[in-house]
Amino acid sequence: MSMLQSWALVLASLLPALACAADIGVASLVEGNPRVLRGATWYKLVPWAHLEHGDIVSVGERGHVLAEFAGGTGLSVVGTGSFYLEPKAARGADAGGPLVITVPEGWLKLAARAPGVRMRLAAAEVTLPIGILVVHAQGPALEFFVESGSARLAALLPNGNAGSPQDVKQGEHWSNAEAGRFVAVARAPKAFVDAIPRRFLDPLPSLAAKDKPAPPLVADGDVTYAEAEPWLGGRDGAAFEQRFAVRLRDPAFRRAVEPRIAR
Repeated sequence: MSMLQSWALVLASLLPALACAADIGVASLVEGNPRVLRGATWYKLVPWAHLEHGDIVSVGERGHVLAEFAGGTGLSVVGTGSFYLEPKAARGADAGGPLVITVPEGWLKLAARAPGVRMRLAAAEVTLPIGILVVHAQGPALEFFVESGSARLAALLPNGNAGSPQDVKQGEHWSNAEAGRFVAVARAPKAFVDAIPRRFLDPLPSLAAKDKPAPPLVADGDVTYAEAEPWLGGRDGAAFEQRFAVRLRDPAFRRAVEPRIAR
């Protein structure tokens, strides 16, 4: 059976799963024109929109999103960036474990509360039980500062698995700028501080307690192959092949994906 046929076979099984996703957070601040990819459809992200496991939030150059989650965890993304709220069925995620977020790129500030957050990046995984991180990710390039608390850093091995974790302490700045090796210094370098979005100099606001009703989301088109390809080629490619199988109904998407399937 070809991969194209395999994609087609999962169409019927995907729709019920997409319909029963549960809310896990809220976009309490939204600026610019960010979008959320739910299933294979983009929606305009608006203030107080609820977020679900499996959502991919994309923020543009002049945008800002503050996402707040159960227990008081907050995530702020300023400027071009994105994050993926992994389903509980994802590898390594369990019902009582930390929230798992994949971040391909962007500037973000994370204020984690119990049970914490496991952040999956192109170069490493960072687990923060309780504390505050400021992160700048750009593909394999990664640097972050531990504003408070302590974390665990596990660099990715060539096979894509996380290596042995290292302790990360409050006040440390970590970067893999030197030949891909992670190095820590006792304070954030001036270049990092100068580049930090000004919003991150203040504590993240906590607005979710206002508990405003969720507005309806307006569809903004289906995911294109160009938008889907980075996820198809990433660490969770098999899961995204199933997720985006519904797009094979579109001849343009089908034509674009055929060379990839043929490899």
